[in-house]
Amino acid sequence: MKPFFYTPLLAVLILVAVVLSIGEDPDRTNPISAEDGPLTPSVLPVGQGLTLALTADVQGRPTPLLVTGVSRDQVSAIDLSEHGAEHTSDLFSVVRDIGERSLEDLFRQATESAADDVVTTYAFGELKSVAGRGQQHVASGTNFIEHAEETQSQSVFNFPKFGRATPPVTTVALKEGALLDYEVEICTIFDRDISTIQDFDAAEKGFFLCGDFTDRSVLSRLIDVDNFDSGSGFSDAKSGPDFFPTGGLLVIPRDWQAFVNEERIVTLRNGQLRQDARGSEMILDFRALTQKVLEDSTSTRFLYQGQRHRLVEEQKIGRAQVLMSGTPEGVIFMPPTWRQMARGVVRYVLTGTFLTSTTGYEHVVNSFIQDELNSGRFLQPDEQITYVSSSMGVITTSVVVGGDDATGLNASAASLKDTMRANPG
Repeated sequence: MKPFFYTPLLAVLILVAVVLSIGEDPDRTNPISAEDGPLTPSVLPVGQGLTLALTADVQGRPTPLLVTGVSRDQVSAIDLSEHGAEHTSDLFSVVRDIGERSLEDLFRQATESAADDVVTTYAFGELKSVAGRGQQHVASGTNFIEHAEETQSQSVFNFPKFGRATPPVTTVALKEGALLDYEVEICTIFDRDISTIQDFDAAEKGFFLCGDFTDRSVLSRLIDVDNFDSGSGFSDAKSGPDFFPTGGLLVIPRDWQAFVNEERIVTLRNGQLRQDARGSEMILDFRALTQKVLEDSTSTRFLYQGQRHRLVEEQKIGRAQVLMSGTPEGVIFMPPTWRQMARGVVRYVLTGTFLTSTTGYEHVVNSFIQDELNSGRFLQPDEQITYVSSSMGVITTSVVVGGDDATGLNASAASLKDTMRANPG
């Protein structure tokens, strides 16, 4: 007869084998609360505001458009350079120069008469980004209640996002080792610098659809799980040349709060609905976000590529900066399951990693990332992400194969974390 202690030992070995052998479900997703019926984009009624866009003429000059109709694939618009507008990408100046009343009259004349000689059709691929050419923007984290719950965040926070905006039909590069995730958001720009909340109240506000891509492998390695507001990891994980797709329509509403509250935004992954929300579901509206940013304008705790940054420069939201709303529920990322954490601990012991300088926490995180890479749950080459809104148009982003930069970035995550530990912000 075998000694009695063999039985619990055998049970432990079986448990270890089970923990190591069970893979992650590639179809596991965050639940979402979706509205009934598909979202059909349209143009905001002219009595509620103006919708403008940018294209380029045959000489490559920026050409402002007054949008009169929107569908999933294209817009109908009036070339405003034929009605006195300068060839400029500053759409606020176009409204000032031509006049809001004249633009409304032009809209009504074109739509009521259905004048084909005035209105031209443009595919979204012919439109430019309306976000401007700024390189640093203000992003908002967990500003929708359900998204805060699915990521286990306790509060709304901000961080700088680096990189120039890309147009409404674009690509995002999936680099080796990356866990690429999507987010749909509402973005706003202003007709002036915002140094005080009074500036916000006085400013003309333009709203547009935008997206925010994230490398969750980088974020998982760098994030301070006890304090998202520490500025750790978010800028590195969410910045880059492909990570900020933006819409081609700028909506300047008469009542910005009513517009944002009513606006519906959705994400489609290969045609399947994955995010669906209204702006009214934001925890902090854009005025409150602005106040929060201005009150946090001097801290240099925000790390990006090993360098410390402020959320905004000169204690103001500049005209070239975008203020982002945050995203609703339905992202790909889900916190590690108990099985993933247990698997990481078992691997930490069985592989002898506990004898190295790698901490148990770091090894469990690395194990979690490898499990997620193996599962294939995150975005893959040839997938298509489509962001759609009620009246801000459509963004279409195709996932393409990138280089191996993410491997190098992930490899440097440990050294970046050491920097943050040695120099707390």
